[in-house]
Amino acid sequence: MLMLHILLAPLIGIPVLGLLRKKLYRDAAVFGAVSVIGYGLWVCVVNQRPFIITIFIARMIEMLKSITTVMI
Repeated sequence: MLMLHILLAPLIGIPVLGLLRKKLYRDAAVFGAVSVIGYGLWVCVVNQRPFIITIFIARMIEMLKSITTVMI
């Protein structure tokens, strides 16, 4: 869990600070909002309590992987 925070916090914080420094406030707000939502989903996955949407996304990825392996 600590590793998740160590890895994801700078990946969200550094770009937001860069956008704020360039005075792109709207872009910083959109990026921050989307990133925080994703961060929340990953925290639930790491805690072994995923939301239904993350289970659905994982199933879709598995389905796409199986389809692409059949095509190749």
